[in-house]
Amino acid sequence: LSENILSSLETALRKEYEEQSVCMFPPECSIPAEHMRRLTEELVWGGPTFQVDRTYETIKVLKNGEIIERKTLTRLENFVDTHPGWSDLCHGYLRRIVSAALGTEMVLYKEKLNLKPSGGSGFAPHLDTPSLRVALGPQGPQTFCTVMVAIDDATSRNGCLRICKGKWSEENACTVIQPEQDGNPDAGGRAGAIPEEEAEKLCFDELTTKGGQIAVFNGWAPHRSAANVSPFPRRAVFLTYNPKSEGDFHKKYYQRMEQLRNEWREKIGLASRQQRMEDEKHENEALATIPKI
Repeated sequence: LSENILSSLETALRKEYEEQSVCMFPPECSIPAEHMRRLTEELVWGGPTFQVDRTYETIKVLKNGEIIERKTLTRLENFVDTHPGWSDLCHGYLRRIVSAALGTEMVLYKEKLNLKPSGGSGFAPHLDTPSLRVALGPQGPQTFCTVMVAIDDATSRNGCLRICKGKWSEENACTVIQPEQDGNPDAGGRAGAIPEEEAEKLCFDELTTKGGQIAVFNGWAPHRSAANVSPFPRRAVFLTYNPKSEGDFHKKYYQRMEQLRNEWREKIGLASRQQRMEDEKHENEALATIPKI
């Protein structure tokens, strides 16, 4: 993008972001959907070429007229620094445009690529900031925004992001459920869940997008998504940034999360290495079912 376009982003988007806590970048900022899909396929099918933290989910699918359960890869994390293409995109282009739009230099804190296959579940209403502060506490960054880049078209049917617009901040935030003490950092021990009775009072707008479109929302904006009831995946990458003035903690975040996850696995009698081996076994079994060309 030219410097003129970059300088215009703050004027065009800053007020909307402050008033609504979410905004869409203009079409000229979008990334070709083919490029996003290629980067995604390289991670999914790259095997040990790139370091990637993988999450699996048991989903129900219809096969030959019967509903069966299948363990499926649903989320990728911690991949930006080992993949040159993702690194250039997230530390380069996307960091530049979100910094321009928000009027302050931002740095990447964490990344998550949701694959959301057909039958994949949605996310319950939640806020991001409370959970993002858990890993590093007051020693880490306190202010966050999340950049979403659609990989596939996101629709009502395939479980697009739904967000409650408003002037959300730490001083004006929803009530959240207190996480379980020493709970699973990716489930009950995760902070930021909105109580059901509180969520029912909120109006969530669907953020339908075309592949390659970019949106940004702040860490206090309530959001959720529904299950994917379409026959196709709804992939999107969510990149959390914090102001550079609050420090660069990308590596420390993942080191700390790995520690918390290992502590949880040990607590329930499942060693982290054992879990990885089991997940890799399921993935290799799934890959083996694909016909060779």
